[in-house]
Amino acid sequence: MKPQTARTAAVLVLAAAAIYLLHGLIAPIVWAGLIAMATWPLHDWLRQRLGARFQIASALALTGAVILFLVVPLAYMAVRAWHELPAMIQLWSKGQEAGLPAPAWLAQLPGLGPWATAQWNDSLGAPGALSESLHSAMGGIGIARGRTLLLFFGHHAMAFFFCVVVLFFLYLDGDVFAEQIDAVLSDRLGPAGRRIRGVVVTSARGAVNGLVLVGVGLGVGMTIAYAIAGVPHPFALGLATGLLGMVPFGAMLVLAAVVLYLGASAAWSTAIWLGVLGAVAVFVADHFVRPVFMAGAARLPVVLALLGIIGGLEAFGVLGLFVGPTLLAVVAAVWRDMAAAGAASRDDVKA
Repeated sequence: MKPQTARTAAVLVLAAAAIYLLHGLIAPIVWAGLIAMATWPLHDWLRQRLGARFQIASALALTGAVILFLVVPLAYMAVRAWHELPAMIQLWSKGQEAGLPAPAWLAQLPGLGPWATAQWNDSLGAPGALSESLHSAMGGIGIARGRTLLLFFGHHAMAFFFCVVVLFFLYLDGDVFAEQIDAVLSDRLGPAGRRIRGVVVTSARGAVNGLVLVGVGLGVGMTIAYAIAGVPHPFALGLATGLLGMVPFGAMLVLAAVVLYLGASAAWSTAIWLGVLGAVAVFVADHFVRPVFMAGAARLPVVLALLGIIGGLEAFGVLGLFVGPTLLAVVAAVWRDMAAAGAASRDDVKA
């Protein structure tokens, strides 16, 4: 075996062993890498303003900002649930004693009112029906299922912890790591390797910005619209709109539910202007704002960005929303390089 072949085989074996060792932590590591690539310009700006001596301060500040960005919505939902607990207890007592008849607005739903009312009354209208429905829905949750549920939440809490830890150290040593990646890619793939690394960074940054920033923008804008329209719990609905707004047309689900609620409450004028405003906002965000972020310098066609989002979501879950467009951007960059090399070779043959 030639020395070069032996080194390649050894590297592949070591890489396979490392992947096997860390396979349970690959998702938080990838999340940390995506967040670091998306926020690296802000990290550079902070270091320039604070000075190189304050790199740790910049890393701590950005890591703390990411923690707040992820934890604050969860904390808000927990606080809202705590505040609604007395009402839920009262609702439970009422359901046990006299049942829960369908609310009047449910019958006013366009096209669905009579059916929805009948379904509600059949399931919850009789005394004790709420208890029976919950018992039936949760009947499959035994001790083993409950243990599995605890393990699920514990696993995700640990994944979040390691994501934060890896992100902090990427902020600290990311420059050195990037130089090492460039050196290896240049040695193995030549100038094309550095271009591919640039495409990966640009595409990942565009995917994160295109999905997260557009979702945040939709959430903030629709929260204001919900508050003006007098919809109950506008912040919670705005949060749901922003989260689902990361998926193309996902915000329309929340918007449609709010419009139906307003229509059932006989607030048709409010339902119409809110529906039109929300539909226009979602259409503009999905067709004009998001493609600008996601295509950008990576020169990823809009159709490939959309296919990457949907395919990535199906293949990898939420992580695929960002991995899918990045992967297709790399494929498109490699294809362009191959096409350019083929065209150059054909021109040389003709000459």
